[in-house]
Amino acid sequence: MSVGLESLKMNFRDIEESLLALILCTFGDLIAGLVMGHSSDKLAILPALILLIPPSIGLRGNIYASLGSRLSSYLHTGRISPKFEFNPRIAGNIYSSTFLLLIFSILNGFLAAQIAFTINIATVKGSVTGFEELVLDLILISALSGFLSAILMIPSTLAIAIGSYRWGWNPDNLTAPIITLLGDLITLPLVFISADAIFMIDFTTKLYLSAVVFLLTVLFFMLSYRSKVEAIGRRIIKESIPVLLFCTFLQFGAGTILGNKIEGFVAIAGLLTIVPAFLEDGGAMGGILAARFSTMLHLGLLQPSIKPPKEVLWSFGLMHLIALAIFALVGVFGQIVNYLLGLPTISIFEMVLVTTIAGQLLMILLNSMSYYFSIISYKKGLDPDNVGIPLITSFMDILGTACLVITLQLLNII
Repeated sequence: MSVGLESLKMNFRDIEESLLALILCTFGDLIAGLVMGHSSDKLAILPALILLIPPSIGLRGNIYASLGSRLSSYLHTGRISPKFEFNPRIAGNIYSSTFLLLIFSILNGFLAAQIAFTINIATVKGSVTGFEELVLDLILISALSGFLSAILMIPSTLAIAIGSYRWGWNPDNLTAPIITLLGDLITLPLVFISADAIFMIDFTTKLYLSAVVFLLTVLFFMLSYRSKVEAIGRRIIKESIPVLLFCTFLQFGAGTILGNKIEGFVAIAGLLTIVPAFLEDGGAMGGILAARFSTMLHLGLLQPSIKPPKEVLWSFGLMHLIALAIFALVGVFGQIVNYLLGLPTISIFEMVLVTTIAGQLLMILLNSMSYYFSIISYKKGLDPDNVGIPLITSFMDILGTACLVITLQLLNII
């Protein structure tokens, strides 16, 4: 009896910790939406910049939420101590995470330029630009904002994971949502700041900067492969590149579903204010589950069986309960922003109904994805920390948008 009560107590503590982190995440995503609107003049100068924003935000979340999840697993298994000191395992994680951020920032810039020419938005200050010039601009903006974000995100991730563990909290409940929040708050301003910087320099200086970016990428690759402890850096790079590559293509293609219903969203512009918070909160909840299952697998508390055990089903139920509160809050906060900005919108009852129903549909998908991504990667000999969260956060752009659109159609709103 006492064991059961203690288990129940721990589950309710998980709810409290997760709710706190997700509420902060919701506030942050609404702020990120305001930043986007305030910087719309830069999108007019370089329309292709908008193509960089979803993959840039997704990349920060994928890399640093995975880093936080790995640190959490290390702490739970005693492989690192909860102290702010140099540790070869942590160093290997930092080197490999920075390399991955730089190499995929370069790839994001190249793909954004290709897509911009395909959909005819390859202009700078209203004039059509050449492919080489646009590629160089977008790669530098992407890489510069990525490197600047690393300077902020790495110490923040370490502080959240190690600090929460020292304070008696479970890092699995905090790292994914809070790091996702920080990634959103940091990425958008840095992308626009980097764009301002690139707008002000000449072509020759841009070439020199591109050489610096290349050298930094090579440097962090070499540091990653020199990590001796458990070959951590090499394993992270080897396992993460295929996942992040797949995620990158998903994030660039995610706007298709939304684009098919763009007329309805334009007519009711207030619906757009809930999209960032809805998608990021969903990704954060999936990240919480994936981090929790990864830790349980590493500790031997969870066997990778096809049929989820009762403990996992209980976690699914708890996340549906958390989703009920969080997605209702997304609707309320979104409507407050709409009233403040004077945007056309639906009634607050309809808004909350939309976010709540769509959120419950989404949680059904997230529960299955977080569990099966974790156990399949574990059975294949991969580290679930390197696989589950990147896949979940990237699929979120498509699945979350689909759940919102389906719900809006079911309620005859669009």
